[in-house]
Amino acid sequence: MQHAHPTSTRFTTVVKKVAAAASEPPVDPDGLRDDEPLNGDRLNINSLTLISLLVQIEEETGVFLSDELFVGRSFTTVADIAAIVEQSSEAAA
Repeated sequence: MQHAHPTSTRFTTVVKKVAAAASEPPVDPDGLRDDEPLNGDRLNINSLTLISLLVQIEEETGVFLSDELFVGRSFTTVADIAAIVEQSSEAAA
């Protein structure tokens, strides 16, 4: 059984920054919560925008996000994306 653990602040910060810039219209990343919905009142990230967001996160963090990590998962919050980056980082270590 896997135990949940806090996601790295570094990854969460990068996800917030990239998501805020990718949102239409862009928003201030400092005002985003970890549980901020990707497609809610503040962020407007649709499925197409999510793809480019993930590519940007890979570039910013240097963490490769394998396609297999996305099978059967849904991403509704900033924390969901930060967790997958954390998992990918740990798998590469």
